[in-house]
Amino acid sequence: MKRYLARLVVLAASAVFSSFSAPAIQVAEAANSAADIGHSTAPIFTTREKIVFTLKTDYGDLWKHRAPPNTKVPEGIKEFEAPGQLSWTDSKGRHDLPVQVRLRGNTSQVESQCPFPKMTLSFENKGGDRVSKGTLFDDLKTIGIGTHCGGKPGSSVRFHRVWGGLSPHREALIYKVQDLLSIPGFQAAPTSFNYIDSKTNKGPVEPQPSGFAVDQPMPGFFLEDIKTFVKYADGKEIRAADARLQDPDKPYIFTSVVDAQKDARAAGSTIKPIDPKDIIRILLFQALVGNYDWELRIFPGDIPDSQGLWNVKVVETDGNWVIFPYDYDLAGWVKSDNSTPELPGLGNSGFFKPEDISQVTAEFREKRPAIEALVDDLAKEDKDGASNIKEQINSFYNALSRRFR
Repeated sequence: MKRYLARLVVLAASAVFSSFSAPAIQVAEAANSAADIGHSTAPIFTTREKIVFTLKTDYGDLWKHRAPPNTKVPEGIKEFEAPGQLSWTDSKGRHDLPVQVRLRGNTSQVESQCPFPKMTLSFENKGGDRVSKGTLFDDLKTIGIGTHCGGKPGSSVRFHRVWGGLSPHREALIYKVQDLLSIPGFQAAPTSFNYIDSKTNKGPVEPQPSGFAVDQPMPGFFLEDIKTFVKYADGKEIRAADARLQDPDKPYIFTSVVDAQKDARAAGSTIKPIDPKDIIRILLFQALVGNYDWELRIFPGDIPDSQGLWNVKVVETDGNWVIFPYDYDLAGWVKSDNSTPELPGLGNSGFFKPEDISQVTAEFREKRPAIEALVDDLAKEDKDGASNIKEQINSFYNALSRRFR
């Protein structure tokens, strides 16, 4: 699959906070349990409480440590964490947890892309226990935050990332649909955040080109990370052999899906063949949500000028390589891009068999009502975004019917 950055419609609007309601979430939870691998049991991903979280830290200092994209990150930036506090009130009372805050992302850390970039929180360990013990974040060492990217209505230059608070809950929706379609991945919890700068005790002011004063609750979402997934899967992460930037102490062995067993043997492991249906689900899912910012080398000769994995994770667990996508801030569902869906070509390969294609396309058709129920929940806070997603869903299923009868 070749990465393709889709064009987008620039949106100028504001968003209000709302979490996905229980009925639609319960539909998603009825999905095949195969997608549950690697999922933590932290209550943040199942709570029905509507909570506004407050994250206090030195944002000015934090934002000075943005990592340059697509290059080796200096150690002083890579290892930088700002001390902070995550606070909220729920049915159990008031919580104030000390955390360490660091930035994450690639091109999204650039000021012109996301003046308010994504973050990762690390929960401190005190007296042998994590400070998160017994809270909504029980047993989590780290957790990601998907932010609003930029508070000023509009979008970024070049990649046209959506600002104005519209993107986080749309992206969280995609993670919900991924789970519904029985594709492994990270759990997401849509919520909202107050951000307080520890130096001014006020909302931080985003750098230009935004200049937005973050003095109101902003939509965001919590996201599991790869460390949590690996822990709960009792596995290890596998990385692409041709990754541009490599750490010397980590396994870089993946070359392609069809050669996975050979790759594993070369590294001293034995795994089962990767199920072609798992790959078909990923291919169709990415087409459904209009996401082309990813790469997965299926056959050895694919994408010779690029890398085998991009915005795709591989985890070895229990004699299997589990493959799953992540990171959807440039997806059509997020950007309200009505481009014609690009369905994958699955024929004449020998790997994708007609019966497998028929089974997976039948699954997608069967789950369409449940997918649209999740979109209906988004409509309660983002009517225009949900309406556009419904149009994209209709286009996808029309294309699916034409291509795979």
